[in-house]
Amino acid sequence: MADQVVSMDVRLAIAFFLQAEPSMTVTAFCEQNQISRQTYYRLRRRFHSGGLEALVPQSRRPRSSPTTTGATVMAVVIEKRAQLLAEGWDAGAISIRSWLLREGIEPPSARTIHRILVNHGLVEPQPRKRPRNSFRRFEKSRANECWQMDGHDRPLIDGTVVKVLRVQDDCSRQIMASLAAASENTKDVWACISAAIDRYGAPAMFLSDNGSAFSRRRVNGTLSEVEARLRLSGILPVTSSIGHPQTCGKKEREWQTLDRWLDARPLAASLAELQTQLDAYDLIFNHDRPHQANDGRTPAERFDATDKARAANEPLATPMRIHTYKVSRNGDVGLGRREAMCIGRQWAGVTVTVIREDPAVAILHGTELIEFIHIDPTRKYQHRTRR
Repeated sequence: MADQVVSMDVRLAIAFFLQAEPSMTVTAFCEQNQISRQTYYRLRRRFHSGGLEALVPQSRRPRSSPTTTGATVMAVVIEKRAQLLAEGWDAGAISIRSWLLREGIEPPSARTIHRILVNHGLVEPQPRKRPRNSFRRFEKSRANECWQMDGHDRPLIDGTVVKVLRVQDDCSRQIMASLAAASENTKDVWACISAAIDRYGAPAMFLSDNGSAFSRRRVNGTLSEVEARLRLSGILPVTSSIGHPQTCGKKEREWQTLDRWLDARPLAASLAELQTQLDAYDLIFNHDRPHQANDGRTPAERFDATDKARAANEPLATPMRIHTYKVSRNGDVGLGRREAMCIGRQWAGVTVTVIREDPAVAILHGTELIEFIHIDPTRKYQHRTRR
C-alpha cells in the first residue's frame, strides 16, 4: 500500500507496536489498521534505520526523469517561436524544429515542441485532426516540369491596391520570379514569366487560373497572348478548372506565407518599394527558410538537387481555327485574335478566310492563297511576306 494512504497514527503505532501491544501478532495488527504486511515491514525498517523522521511520508516522484525537457531547451524553443513570429514566418512546431536544425541545434521532436508551446500557453491544444499521411500529395517529380503562376492583391500605404505576380516551381516550391504591378495585365504577366525563364530556363508546362491575362480559351475559345507565346516557346499552357483553386493550391498556400511576412513590416509606399520587399522575401524563402514539403530543405536546395525538365525543342501546335473576315477599306484584316495585318487596298470589302494554327496563319480568297505567315507574338500588327 502506498505511503500517502497510511495515516501518521498508524505509522507511529508501527514504530511502537512491540512495546504497546506485545501480545498482538503482526497479522492481527495489520488487519486492525487495514494495511498490508509488506507496508508494515517497510515502515518498520525505515524506523529502525532512520528513527521517527524516516516515517514522514516520502514523495513518489522519481529522482530523475530522462524524458523531461530541460529548461534550456524550452527557452530555446520559446525564443525561436518569438523570433519567427516577429519576422513574419510560420511558427508552428514543425517550422521551429526545422529552423533549429538548420542552425546546428539538435531540437526535440515536433510533438515535444508542440507540447512545450501548449504548456506555456503559446498555442491552444487542438482536437485530433486527420493525419497528414492520409492526404494524397500532388506534385511533379522534377524541377521545371511545371510552373504555377497567380496574381495577388496587396495594399500600398495610401490604400491603393496593386498586384503581386509570382511564378513558383511545382516540385521544389522555389519562387522563380516576382513582380509588383499596377494590375494583372498581359504585359506585366509576360515580363514576370520572361524573368523566370531567363534565370532558370523554360519549363515543360505552365499552370495558371483562368484570369484574362493568362487564358481566354474558356471565355471565347481563343488563345491569349501569353498562351500563344508559351506555345511558341515550346511550353504547354494549362489552366485550372473554373471554381477549383485547389489545382493551384501550392501557389494559393504560399500567398498566406507572403502576407504574414509583409504584414510584419511597414506597408510599401510605391511599387518600387514593394518590389524591394518581394526580392528580399524571395531570397530568404528560397535559400534560408526550411520548407515542410521538402522535409526541411530549402526550395533552392531541392531545386538544385532535382533533375530538370525542359520545354519542347519546337513550337507547340494549337487547335486549328477557321474564321471569315471582311477586309477593311484600308486593306486590313484580323487574324483571329488581337493581331491584324494589311493585305492591300485591292482586297477592300472582300470577305476572306483566315485559317490559324499558331503560330501559322493562312489567308485565302476562295482557293487563292493571299498570305501565309508565322505570327510574331511580340507584335500586334504583322508584316506581309508575300507580294
